[in-house]
Amino acid sequence: MKVKFYYDKEDDVLSIYSENPPKETIEFSEFLNIDIDKDKRVVGLEIFEASKFFGIRNNLINSLFLQNLKEISIEYNELRNTWFIDVIFTDKNNNIIKTPMPPLRKSEYKSPLIASV
Repeated sequence: MKVKFYYDKEDDVLSIYSENPPKETIEFSEFLNIDIDKDKRVVGLEIFEASKFFGIRNNLINSLFLQNLKEISIEYNELRNTWFIDVIFTDKNNNIIKTPMPPLRKSEYKSPLIASV
C-alpha cells in the first residue's frame, strides 16, 4: 500500500497515512495508534518514540534514518482476528529496510478515539 508520511524529529513521532479517510483511531499502546476505515481496514499508523520502537528490532533505524526517509510503503494482511503489518522504509540513498510490526489482535484494543477528519 502506497502511503504518505511525516516524521517529527523533535517528538520522535512517525505518522503514516493513506488516502482513505479514517473512521476511528485505536490506541493500542503507549507507542502506537492505528487508524481504521469504515470497513475496519488499517489506513494509518502513528508511532510514538518511533526511533526506539523500530530500532529495537533493527538498530539501523534511528532518528537520523527516519529524518532521511524518501518513501514508506506498507504490506498489510489480515487473518481472523489479527492484523499483520510490515513497514518498508526507503531512505534518500535508496537503502531499503523491511520491518514487521508485532501482530496486532483486533480484540485487544480497548480505547477507541474518534478520529478527526
